Amino acid sequence: MEEKILNEILETVGFLKDNMVSKTDLDEGLASVKGELRAEMSEMKGELRAEMSEMKGEMVEMKSDLMTHMDGFIGLHQKLDLELVALRAKYDRLEDYVRQLASHANVELK
Repeated sequence: MEEKILNEILETVGFLKDNMVSKTDLDEGLASVKGELRAEMSEMKGELRAEMSEMKGEMVEMKSDLMTHMDGFIGLHQKLDLELVALRAKYDRLEDYVRQLASHANVELK
């Protein structure tokens, strides 16, 4: 029984010895993985920079469009203000004419 257990232990140790990774192999593998990760990160940074540059261009374009629309709206508002001033002046003139006519016709206005 002990011999069987000892043989199993020796077999397991032999398997581990044949299939285990040496420190050098592990270091080389880690260095390879680190290199791949660095390359991938560098590529991702480049893609991110390109996307950010594209987004910045789109935001500048959107800002320009917004400013154009706001300028148009402000122009319309100023035009409406001028029209309102003109209509008030016309209304005041008509009221003066009505007052003069009422005064001339001896009609009392309320």
